[in-house]
Amino acid sequence: MAWRPTEQVIEGELDNSVPNRVTGYIKFAGLNENVTFDLEGNFHRDIRGAKIRFTGEGKADDPEAASYLEGFSLTQTGKVGDITSGGPPFDYGKDVYLEWFSTENGRVVIEPEPNRIEIIGTPIPYIESDPISRTEQRQNMAAFLGEMASAVGIPVENAVSTNGVTVQIRGNETKRGHKLMTEELRKQIPALYSQDGKGGKAIAYCKFFTPSSNFTWLATEYDGEDMFFGLVLGMEKELGYFSLSELETTTGPMGLPIERDLWFKPTALEKIEPEMFRDE
Repeated sequence: MAWRPTEQVIEGELDNSVPNRVTGYIKFAGLNENVTFDLEGNFHRDIRGAKIRFTGEGKADDPEAASYLEGFSLTQTGKVGDITSGGPPFDYGKDVYLEWFSTENGRVVIEPEPNRIEIIGTPIPYIESDPISRTEQRQNMAAFLGEMASAVGIPVENAVSTNGVTVQIRGNETKRGHKLMTEELRKQIPALYSQDGKGGKAIAYCKFFTPSSNFTWLATEYDGEDMFFGLVLGMEKELGYFSLSELETTTGPMGLPIERDLWFKPTALEKIEPEMFRDE
């Protein structure tokens, strides 16, 4: 449900020195020109008011890059999502995460390696500014999901706003018949960062999946409201963040909603994906 051109990134610079505006460029493998940015919004507090420069492992001669980025606009306008270097006060985790909601291409996410990002200038002291509004970010996601629903032919009346915040895509009235999150699970899943450093020995407490594709999300940590950390199995296998609001509002290729495995028992990640953690 997002463009994720991390592997195509060669280099880039994003600038939030002007309040409520992010400008800059990214050079991608597969594109002959730099992609330029003019977005509304701010970085998270760890880098707000500064610039960031970053590099990636993209290769200009990558034969598959052009195919992956076909249709990607050279001008990106829209709204800033969650952009952070992963530094204190850790408003959005401890990993580098660059997200925006593009007018031209929808949601885009890039996740550079921490050693490939440089902060230029001095960020505004985080005690002097407020955290990014989660309500506003959910509204950005809601708008994106509403557009996505229309694009795949789901009737507008089936993509409705709940309390003005979350878009609920009913997928032509298909319902999962159970809650993705219960109070019991909310209390059971450990807090974010509580399993840091455990690798494959970290315990997954719940499993979400798409009935009509191979995507699976295994939650090991939870902030108690919206944000999970865990193992994501899809086109790739990776540890990362995902949100309850995304899971609740996204549908698979056949319009079926994401479901929770009602029979899943807490399990170490190394038992679920032994190959991924074999060298630990």
